[in-house]
Amino acid sequence: MLLDLRETVRNSKPIKYTLITIICIPFALVGIGSYLGGGGYGDVAKVDGEAISEQELERAYNGQRQRMAQMFGGNLPEGFISEAQIRQQALDQLISSQVLRNVVAEEKFTVSDETLGRVIRNNPQFQVDGRFDSEAYSRVLRSSYSNVAAYEAQVRESTALTQFQSGVYSTSFVLPTETDNLEALSKQTRTIDYVQFSIEKAMEGIEVSDEDAVAYFDENGSNYQFPERAKIEYIELDKAALGAETDVSDEDAQAYYNDNRSKYTTAESRDASHILLTVEDSGDSDEVAEKTTQIEDIKARIDAGESFEELAREFSEDPGSSDNGGSLGQITPGSMVPEFEKAVYELAAIGDISDPVVSDFGVHLVKLDGIVAERGKSFEDAKAEIIKTMQSEESDSQYFELREVLSEHAFNNPESLEIASEESGLEILSSDWVDVDTTEDALLSNPQIIQAVFSEDVLQEGNNSDLIEVSPDRVVTLRVLEHEGPRPKTLDDVKDDIIETIKRERAEVQLDEMAKAAIDELVTGKSVVKIADDNEIATGTSNEVLTRQSSVFDNAVIQEIYALAKPSPGRTKIKSASLATGDRIAYALKAVEVPAEDDAVGTENTVTTAANPRLGQSELSAILSSLRDKAKVTTLE
Repeated sequence: MLLDLRETVRNSKPIKYTLITIICIPFALVGIGSYLGGGGYGDVAKVDGEAISEQELERAYNGQRQRMAQMFGGNLPEGFISEAQIRQQALDQLISSQVLRNVVAEEKFTVSDETLGRVIRNNPQFQVDGRFDSEAYSRVLRSSYSNVAAYEAQVRESTALTQFQSGVYSTSFVLPTETDNLEALSKQTRTIDYVQFSIEKAMEGIEVSDEDAVAYFDENGSNYQFPERAKIEYIELDKAALGAETDVSDEDAQAYYNDNRSKYTTAESRDASHILLTVEDSGDSDEVAEKTTQIEDIKARIDAGESFEELAREFSEDPGSSDNGGSLGQITPGSMVPEFEKAVYELAAIGDISDPVVSDFGVHLVKLDGIVAERGKSFEDAKAEIIKTMQSEESDSQYFELREVLSEHAFNNPESLEIASEESGLEILSSDWVDVDTTEDALLSNPQIIQAVFSEDVLQEGNNSDLIEVSPDRVVTLRVLEHEGPRPKTLDDVKDDIIETIKRERAEVQLDEMAKAAIDELVTGKSVVKIADDNEIATGTSNEVLTRQSSVFDNAVIQEIYALAKPSPGRTKIKSASLATGDRIAYALKAVEVPAEDDAVGTENTVTTAANPRLGQSELSAILSSLRDKAKVTTLE
């Protein structure tokens, strides 16, 4: 039937044209772009009537995601942040930017043609050899922007935004009096007496019966569960293991030494001097011959007993060496033109002088001043290092090759590791039960391994995992064989934990009561030392001087003490606090000391000359937050 229909259409022009017309009508109505590109971009938000397009959001989202991925070496850790959160962050940034653009437009920030020109001319993209180049400008614009007008409009806008931000940064300052006050507060000390009650000692004196443990378990047993667990099979690729399997023969090691001799030895170098007669054109044989004759005459004078150094000062046309008697210092292989270097290394003994040497620079007379022999490691000295290097290079090559094979076949055959194993030659290993509490095996307790095991793609979909990089030179791919969800624990499993919990809870109640009683005693004037003497789980300390950086207590407790008002002369502020360890303290704030007035920096109420960038950043953030709160923002997603 379908064949008959095809033949009918092919043999009938009216039917053909009718079908073509039907197909063309939708393209004419909505445009071919709707079919090829999925329709035009809509708006995702409006800020005071100014639209933010979906295209802008996609660009911002991609940029935000790439920046975050770079923080983790190119890949975001699974579960670190959702795509929706990244998208929302990108949208928030676009909204804030649009709010700022609207304010800049309302305040009529403008950029003059002169400023615009200076910004463009200073852009390194448009410079050649450090100078603005109009051809480079046009070339970059053609590849990056639609036209000159659009680019210059963008530069005007971005420069205006920068002017606004700079205006905030450059006018953010603090008065010297404010600086003095902050300095005084930062150096302030506070003196306290305190008594500390130990939760560990309190717990030692508490007994918990079996009945108490059973009752606690009956009430809270649902909170005690073994975590979900799985048995897995996996393939591990470890570069260190590959290197150990590589054999290196003495012949291969010797060849490597010969090819890389410069790594292990420093070549022979020579000290030399020369007399140079330059030629304007090295291809002019007559001029070269003339200079050669002159050099031969100079050599004859040296052979007759005259000083090479003095003749170099008189005749050499090399301005860099003539004043030094022609000395060029130390010469190493490859540092001079070939003709000159060959002549230097052909001289047999110190003091020998070459025949005339012709190079592109002119005609030389070369004298050997010294020889520094080759030095470094012999092959035997370097052999062990060479074998290790060759094994490492071979293991690098094998590692990256096998990594690609493993990645490709684990991904292309997600239902099994068999093909990945066959193609890579790596063994499939299996594990016992693993869970978030696994600690016995360093590899299987790796957080990235555990995260992959219980990921949706591996656990629920039954796929092989992606390659997991547990270290820079070690990767694993795995799949789940068996899985069990959380299981309830028995009383025997958690009895010790329950007893410890009950002891701590009772000890905390006990310490709270002791701290409260200690406060009452401090109010009556009893010393912290006497209070501690009356309580075997307490210690008392008098006149403890605290700074804001003190580590005597948790930072939160230090901040709490510093938040108290300064006590009146002869009075104290008495409070209690809980430490992170569970200990309790009762303390009396006795004194607040500030730096002497003579130590202050100065108190004239004048503006400092330098802006404060940190303060400027804070102020700009506050301004943007306030402007955004006032703006009419509508999200359309």
